[in-house]
Amino acid sequence: MKTKTKIVALFVEIVVVLCGVFLAGLPVSASAAEGSPEATTATATAGAGDDFVLGIYGNANEDDTIDMRDITYAARIILWLEEETELADANNDGRVSVADMTQIGLIILGKESELTIVDSADRIVTVKMPVERLIPTDYRATEAELAIGARDLIVGVDRAFHERMAEFGLEDLPEVSEHSKFVDYEAVLVLEPDLVVLPTWQAGSADDVAEHLPGIPVIVMGCTKKETIVPDLKTMGMLLGKRDEAGALIEWTQKYDGIVEERTEDLEPEEMPTFYYEYMSGSKKWWAITPEDSSAGQVAEGCGGRNIAAGQPGSKVEVQAEWVIKQNPDVMFCDLMKGFESGPGKTEEEMQELLEEILADRPGFEAVEAVKKNKVYLIDRDLISGPRWVIGHCYFAKWLHPELFSDIHPEEMHDEYLSEFHDLELEGTWAYPLPQE
Repeated sequence: MKTKTKIVALFVEIVVVLCGVFLAGLPVSASAAEGSPEATTATATAGAGDDFVLGIYGNANEDDTIDMRDITYAARIILWLEEETELADANNDGRVSVADMTQIGLIILGKESELTIVDSADRIVTVKMPVERLIPTDYRATEAELAIGARDLIVGVDRAFHERMAEFGLEDLPEVSEHSKFVDYEAVLVLEPDLVVLPTWQAGSADDVAEHLPGIPVIVMGCTKKETIVPDLKTMGMLLGKRDEAGALIEWTQKYDGIVEERTEDLEPEEMPTFYYEYMSGSKKWWAITPEDSSAGQVAEGCGGRNIAAGQPGSKVEVQAEWVIKQNPDVMFCDLMKGFESGPGKTEEEMQELLEEILADRPGFEAVEAVKKNKVYLIDRDLISGPRWVIGHCYFAKWLHPELFSDIHPEEMHDEYLSEFHDLELEGTWAYPLPQE
């Protein structure tokens, strides 16, 4: 009898919560028709091909979004109809209860007072909402946060942002870190941020950074790599109150990614040109980027080509000229590191000079098919990392298969991205030579 009474009581509580969420959502829906900034949901468009778990507590059914299905799933857990999931514990108090259903409802409505996430280093971090003062300590992640409309939230930047991405502004903001070296804890504490975001390559030091910044949430979130940028952008959109903006950026990138996948997925191996992708390290050593490389290597994959370094150990492998000549790739890509040799203000004449210098420093390459057929291409690192990765993806695809992508113009995509997501018009050369029409 007691068990039956308990179940009935739980059922009543669940019904009350569901009704409360529904009624609370009514004015929000009305506001949406009027374009209210509060009319946001946790369901930024992600595309049909996504296969990831959104690492936010409240994602009870552990799919790629938080919506009413998660409230239903949490209710079924409470009624012992579903196995408990970690993320169903929306308020992170150690148990799944009706309170978690309420928290999920608040998340859906964008009215949560705090959000608990699993960051890119598998750390569980709770962030007080709303976030109004943000410090990203990596220049590429800063670009992604600017692209989703977080400019007014950023109060400090990495020194490399001023050096390498001056075109995006923020020149008056203080520098609180030096790329790959250190975080200036004193400078961060003075700025009193609500959130500090570290890049994934600083994951190992995240707990140490957090210890030096007591009371300030520190998360690891790259927002740079092709395979993780969708969940990263979704999470950042929710943390920063920019869900719709993040959804628009995701939708834009996936539109072009889908075109490349659709047109290349059925190619036979003999229809796929071989390519050599060189990492321009600035040293006398030659490094081939492999498909294992989580940024450049992955962006070049799925474009209808075959990487001659596939199967080599690691993300980058030192190679000899004789090996490249023997492999005789059909196409050669050169990754211009740091964005110093290309980008804003650079002309095609300067890029041609750089291309000639690169080839002159590689004796014997005149016998390589890529050189003989003038299929050696330069690409700025900025086009293969962060939100612009899909632009580099389309460059690779069109360089490899100009006939399949005659209607896709990556240089126009770049202009579109800069205009739509940054309100910028820039002159420069980020890739050279442009793909054939």
